[in-house]
Amino acid sequence: MNFLRRHTDGVIAALLAAGTFLAVFFHSGGMGITRDESFYFDAAESHAGWFRTLLRAPREALQEGTIDRYYEINHEHPVLVKNLMALAHLAFGPAGRSQSSGEYVRAMRLPTHLNAALLAALVFLFGTSVAGRRAGLLAALLFVLVPRHFYHLHLACFDMPITTAWLAVVMAYRKADGSLRWSILTGLLFGLALSVKHNAFFIPLVLGLHWLIVKRREFSFGKAGLAFPRIPLAFFAMLLLGPLVLWLHWPWLWHHTFERVGFWLGFHLHHINYYWEFFGRLLTDPPFPWGYAFAVTAVTVPLPTLVLMALGLFAALRDRLGPPLARLLQRLRLWRRPAAASPDGVDLARERDDWLLILNGLFPIVLISLPSVPIFGGVKHWLSAMPFLCVLAARYLDGAVARLGGAIAPAARRWIFAGSAALVLLPSLLGLARVGTYGTSFYNELAGGVPGAADLGMQRQYWSNNVTGVLPWLNENLPRGARLYLHEVTGEAFRFYQRDGWLRADVRMAWGPEDADFCAYQYHREFVDAEYRIWNQTGTRRILHGLYLDEVPVILVYDCRRQGAGAIRP
Repeated sequence: MNFLRRHTDGVIAALLAAGTFLAVFFHSGGMGITRDESFYFDAAESHAGWFRTLLRAPREALQEGTIDRYYEINHEHPVLVKNLMALAHLAFGPAGRSQSSGEYVRAMRLPTHLNAALLAALVFLFGTSVAGRRAGLLAALLFVLVPRHFYHLHLACFDMPITTAWLAVVMAYRKADGSLRWSILTGLLFGLALSVKHNAFFIPLVLGLHWLIVKRREFSFGKAGLAFPRIPLAFFAMLLLGPLVLWLHWPWLWHHTFERVGFWLGFHLHHINYYWEFFGRLLTDPPFPWGYAFAVTAVTVPLPTLVLMALGLFAALRDRLGPPLARLLQRLRLWRRPAAASPDGVDLARERDDWLLILNGLFPIVLISLPSVPIFGGVKHWLSAMPFLCVLAARYLDGAVARLGGAIAPAARRWIFAGSAALVLLPSLLGLARVGTYGTSFYNELAGGVPGAADLGMQRQYWSNNVTGVLPWLNENLPRGARLYLHEVTGEAFRFYQRDGWLRADVRMAWGPEDADFCAYQYHREFVDAEYRIWNQTGTRRILHGLYLDEVPVILVYDCRRQGAGAIRP
């Protein structure tokens, strides 16, 4: 009992981590393979070959030709996550590519499932340090249970790992004030963040802006010139250790370093745009709407969580910007009320934490909102903002209950908080139950759910994994040796589905409707030409089967053979 009292936060974090891991590990068995995962699976298998060579012949493994052979694939992304996938595949995956069953995909996804556990624990610990234990616990649950977040926590991709790395860097930076140990840790964690995804380049920018804001009172300009506060050691550690960790983790950079770093950065500076349906408009080329990221967030986060996020953010902005604005208006004689307390009365620790939450909660969303930034994947590209917004939301609810005052006993206030938190989380749980493994199709109450979002003209899905909703029917009804076109499913994913038992082994892959006997068309407005080609080829619009979410068509199965060729009845 003494141990539990001394390490309560650690025990809660461990329980959260274990619960999150078990939830995503067992739930992922029913989740299809996303488009990006199929590429990363192939890359991880290739990287696994380099690790085998490293153990067998270390000198050979370090040669440029050997490294290029194993790391040329998917070299537009850093390899930390893929290396972890490779190691998990070597340790837990099937012995050979020809073997089937789900252990292959489970092994590949194991590192990101462990990341999901770590992220839940970090959100709790960060929220606890900023707003108290019960707010930290609520923040972690708010984050994990958002259906789109829960979906992305499963995937062997980079979006949740960079969210974890971003949060970890911020947590270390918060403790690094004057501490050499924490400053070095900040630099190392920044290097790991760079090793996950290029989003990490913006972390020093956000933290630098935070430093300028919270230290603004220490800047002065006089006869001796500009005087400014001491620059934190953490910034120097990030500058020195970050690139070093990036280089060390990525064998492909060990030769022709500057040329290959230039390719990597250039690829993402000129990334292609994926077409995206947004309130009835098909977004194809810049400039994109300023409100895109804010609007998509507003219709994909469960409404009670969204409202608390907005209230928490506005309250923090009011506390930080209200007093300076009031003083400015007073000087302009536009404000008659007394100005807020002088800077000497400011709670500097609270101010520092407020700006950390505000800047990190807004920057990723504002960045994607810039009209010139490519759009290619929905909410996953600003997930790193969400832990901070969830902490703001939980802190606001905790503060609202605390403001009930002394008329209500502390024990009663705890029950009120618990009941309010349960009501806030309920729509997230109902949303999870409703969309199941089809997380990219979730829309909240503001949008009217999946049907309302379809009426509004929003993207119904992306990443192609929803096709698993029709695979059982295809297995039961397709003739032996039938040629099947799984629209938007990569050839790699098609093979994985067959090897892992999702799809019959005798079914042959077709590359288009014209080559197929049957087609599973995934509804995307940008791909309506594929459905038109099916109609023109078959001379009919008759649908054999489909995946419908709340009666909204998501996947449609067509018999692509000419009528009279033994067509299957719907």
